[in-house]
Amino acid sequence: MVTVEESLCRIEILKEGREFIAKATMQGGTKEYRNTIFEDLLRELFIDLQEEFGEI
Repeated sequence: MVTVEESLCRIEILKEGREFIAKATMQGGTKEYRNTIFEDLLRELFIDLQEEFGEI
């Protein structure tokens, strides 16, 4: 069996002072998310990822 892997998204999460920053790079470009509450940042990021890749 042959398995082909394809990278769909690259996610980088940083902390700058009191603010969390997530950068999601996909085929369409890079989108940046910023929030002082980590859970809110993740929620927004994952909602967008579900919208982007929900049909895969």
